[in-house]
Amino acid sequence: MRILHILDHGLPLQSGYTFRTRAILKAQEARGWTVAAVTGQRHGSAAAAVESVDGLTFHRTPATRRSGPLGEIAGIRAFARRIEAAVDAFRPDILHAHSPVLDALAGLIVARRRKLPLVYEIRAFWEDAAVGNGTGAEGSLAYRTTRALETWAVGRADGVAVICEGLRDDLIARGIDGGKIMVSPNGVDLTLFGAVPPRDDALATTLGLDGKDVVGFIGSFYDYEGLDDLIAAMPALAAARPDARLLLVGGGPMADALA
Repeated sequence: MRILHILDHGLPLQSGYTFRTRAILKAQEARGWTVAAVTGQRHGSAAAAVESVDGLTFHRTPATRRSGPLGEIAGIRAFARRIEAAVDAFRPDILHAHSPVLDALAGLIVARRRKLPLVYEIRAFWEDAAVGNGTGAEGSLAYRTTRALETWAVGRADGVAVICEGLRDDLIARGIDGGKIMVSPNGVDLTLFGAVPPRDDALATTLGLDGKDVVGFIGSFYDYEGLDDLIAAMPALAAARPDARLLLVGGGPMADALA
């Protein structure tokens, strides 16, 4: 099995997006499959048209500045051309496009031309993520357009992967066949971090956590993370387990509000 991944950006950039991508590609390699990836224009400049990073092959799309609807359309076409060139070089059996939807649209163009199956993996609905991080407004034209394109792309993909049941339920509510949607949740490869260190009893005492039940969160403080629900649940948790403690570590627009 040869799988070509279609990405917004990739290694060596550092983000939750690139870390999940790396984990997926490495897991597929461990199964004996051959993988490669092609990154879009938002990855930025690269040292070469094809790079090897951490033992993985990345085909790069030249970075250009585009804005507005016509710029997005031109960007999709340019990305499709680069994907097609990567198909010529790599000869995949399947295309695996990762969100955002622009990647799926470019991938679908190539999939139809080359008669290849396409899996579309959605890690977040980017219109909702834009609302959560303050760069978009719910119900705006951009919001409704992105949502409509997402639904259109999902309907035409041969298979769909999402990171949680909530996204799956949302797509089913839009009329998408639930039989072609699989849930592939986030996870952590503990082998990357070496041996688990022993408990630091002195630190626990300093933080007042001896004998306490601790609920922890480490990540970005955005609305879509659901931290407000976690905080709202604390009174009920405290009533049931008075020794429970909540520890939040992160940053983002919600950080000041939660401080």
